This record gives sequence, C-alpha cells and structure tokens, in this order.
Amino acid sequence: MPVFNFPLKRNLDVHLENFFNSITVRNKYGAMAATATVIFASVYIGWAYAKRSCKKQKKKVHGVFTRSMSLGVLHGGKLALERVIDYHRARADEASLKAAENELKDLLIEEHPDFVKLQSTVAMLEMSGKEAVAVGTLEKQLERARKEGKSHVAYEIEMLLVEMHIYQGEFKKALDCECLSHEEISDARRPLYKAVIYIMLEYPRERVLNCWKKFIDFRIRFQSPSSDQSQLNKAVTNFEEFEKAVKLLRNDIHEAHGKQIKP
Repeated sequence: MPVFNFPLKRNLDVHLENFFNSITVRNKYGAMAATATVIFASVYIGWAYAKRSCKKQKKKVHGVFTRSMSLGVLHGGKLALERVIDYHRARADEASLKAAENELKDLLIEEHPDFVKLQSTVAMLEMSGKEAVAVGTLEKQLERARKEGKSHVAYEIEMLLVEMHIYQGEFKKALDCECLSHEEISDARRPLYKAVIYIMLEYPRERVLNCWKKFIDFRIRFQSPSSDQSQLNKAVTNFEEFEKAVKLLRNDIHEAHGKQIKP
C-alpha cells in the first residue's frame, strides 16, 4: 500500500470538488476534456509534490494511483473525482478489479457505449496492472468499430488507447494513434496528449509549446469565467509547471514498470 498524507488529500479533494462544480462545458467533447488544462496540472502537481514531500517510510511506492489520476483527469473534472473513488474501492475490493476485464468487454459491445464508464473501467485495469489486457481488448474493438463505420466510437476508443499507451511508456505508439491527427474536432485531449507525449520523447521545446498554447485556447473557450479566480488555476498558468508535472508522471511510469523508459 502507498503511504498517503490523508489530511492533505482530503483538503485537496474538497478544493477539487468545489472547482469542478464551477465548471461549465459547451459541446460533447468539451464535456469530456474542456477543463483539462487546470485539472491535469493542478491535481498532478499538488499530489505529486505532496507525495514526494512525505518522508520515505517505505522505498517501494505504488505508482498506479498517480498515473491514473494524472491522465484520468484529462477527460473531465467529475471523472477525476470518480477516479479517486475508483482507486480506493479497488484497493478495498479485489473482486471489483477482477470484474473490470469482463465489464470492459461488455461495455464495448453495446450499440452506444458509455464512454464515461469505459474510462473508469480502463482505469481499474490500469490500477491492477492489466494495461496490456485493456490495450488488447480496445484494439480489437477499435478495428471492429472502423469496419462498421462507427467513426465516433472508433475515435473515443482510440483516445482511450492513447491513455493506456502512455501508462505503458509506449509514447511513440501513442503518438501514432490516428485520433491525435483530427484537427477538425474541437477536443482538448488532442493537443494536451500531444504536449505530454512530446515532453516524454524530449521533442524540441517549440513543438511542445505549440501544443500547450492550443490547449490553453481550449481552456479559455470552455472554462467558465468564475473558475478563472480558482486557487488551483494559479498553480498552472505557466508552461514550466506543466512540464514539471509531466516529468513527474514519467518518473511514476518508470517506477510502475521497473525499467528505464527511453525517449
């Protein structure tokens, strides 16, 4: 079990819940990812620094929590909070982890998949170290959706694959996903994931900044005016803080896989 600073985390959760309640979104992709800029950096920086500030009572750290949080939150504020709940439920109930594999398959064969549930289920598999299982299942369903001409379903499934490839440290594979090239779709996940991957792969700073700026544009377009004054927003208004957060994520991926992740 990881060593948690529970009072700090409880306070963070309260701030997050208040922040999430102040957010409004204006389209179907905004509902999944419009608030990603503030949520990603503030949650990850806050949690990662808190974790690293604790005295290392145990050398071995369970890295899956920070991986799931840092990328899970990209899809929207409420899902971020749900993922915290999923994590604690998973630690308390091993059966829920075992059931996640079957649940993923069941959700994917539905005529109109519930992508919020899918995100939660995929996170459960990641928490149990079954990223490869999730990737295999998602790849099969992606191929099926494409053959059946279900472009929106294929797009969302592939976005989940991008997330899972990042968890695995397969950054180049994540970058090659077709969904990241759909510039015509107003989806904040695309420039954000690309910015994350570019940092992981040590791309030129100019390319990373270009994606980051596009991501900022999405935040401005979909974030409610009231949330501009959020205390959390102050921690993520510069690129350097975002870059630090992504590098901390890379360290957690390294820890989780027990090997050096090469760019």
